Amino acid sequence: MLSTNEKTKEELLEEIALLKKKFKDLEEEFAEHKKECALINKGTPAFVKEDVVHNARRKHGAPVGHTGYWRKIPERVDFIKPISILACPCCGGMLSAVQELRERYVEDLPQISAPVVTKYVIERKYCAQCRKIVEGEISDVLPGARLGLRVMLLIAVLKIRMALPENKIVELLKSAYAFSISAAEVVCALNQLRREFGAHYANIGEKIRDAPVKGCDETGWRLDGVNHWVWCMIAEEVVWYKVHRRRSYKVIQPVLQEQNGKILVTDRLTTYNHLAAENGCSQQTCWAHILRDSKRLAKNYDEAKTVHRRLKSIFHKAKKMAPHGTIQDVEKLLKRIDSFGALHFEHKSIRTFRNSISKKHRLNLFHFVTNAAVPSTNNGTERAIRKAVIIRKISNGNRSEKGARILETLLSIIETIRLQGKNPLEEMHRMLTSRA
Repeated sequence: MLSTNEKTKEELLEEIALLKKKFKDLEEEFAEHKKECALINKGTPAFVKEDVVHNARRKHGAPVGHTGYWRKIPERVDFIKPISILACPCCGGMLSAVQELRERYVEDLPQISAPVVTKYVIERKYCAQCRKIVEGEISDVLPGARLGLRVMLLIAVLKIRMALPENKIVELLKSAYAFSISAAEVVCALNQLRREFGAHYANIGEKIRDAPVKGCDETGWRLDGVNHWVWCMIAEEVVWYKVHRRRSYKVIQPVLQEQNGKILVTDRLTTYNHLAAENGCSQQTCWAHILRDSKRLAKNYDEAKTVHRRLKSIFHKAKKMAPHGTIQDVEKLLKRIDSFGALHFEHKSIRTFRNSISKKHRLNLFHFVTNAAVPSTNNGTERAIRKAVIIRKISNGNRSEKGARILETLLSIIETIRLQGKNPLEEMHRMLTSRA
């Protein structure tokens, strides 16, 4: 029989053996980690799960090698202020003579001052030929307006471009410019500008009509609590908006007259098919919408994965050919669409989508392959209508018919000017002061 000391010795030996085994396992694990670190240092990536890589978010900031941005030194200097120092700011000790000079440029806004009030003394004279009293025109003021043109245009930019409500425009003008105005005067100024820009708004519609390629889209709107729609059409340098209660092609049909040989980029909404049939225009179907819809189907139905894979392959092939593709290239792409249309699917939603692509819009898929002016998607129109969406989120639409007319006119003018790369305030001022 073993004594107590002998039992303790055996237990200690077993514990030592167990610790040696654990130590050996740790050594092996350390060696594996060391190999992985060596591979990473050599530039070979370690094993990472595919789904983690796929879902990882891109690192924020500019890409490597991107040229940095810094504020340039102004070309014009209005004031030069010397800054002298008499004692050390740290210890209060005496300082030597000037050792060097350092320059620092600061840009700021002018101090808030009272608004400029101008009193016009207008001569009125009798014209014997016209048999009436006439007077000279004031270039910087609209007829009958109590506000200057510059403040009215600033109100338009704040309301339409910046999407500020009337009460915030009133607050901003008072705090930043010491300019007192009421919310009703803001609306009055906007309505007067709407009338003055009426001819320019009509001119934008004419340019949309004459453009060989244009995009069209629509989004929901509210007018006095009733559902309406905002229509948007965009060409190369102009944007046109229209608020209407209907989502019918007849809303934009008056603008799009005589469209034979012209192309309209659309998102497969049925109403554009009726427009094309009546006005003679061709359609370029948006491939971004097609692939988005096929991807949504692929998430819900396994057999739709074939649909998404095939359409994505066809689009990538078409993008490689564009914009220098030939008629023969388009015919090859259409054959692939026909083979896609011959596929059989069990679910009705997939069959409906297949028929929409392979039958209804078969001839509207590949205009961009042979024509460099035609985009493959309507992303440009989506970006243009996004401004109306932002305004809708802030104001929830318009409260009156007059507000809707103000919005469509001034939004068309301002976004057209921005599309042309110009300053809305300066360009609108030029447009109104140079009128005949």
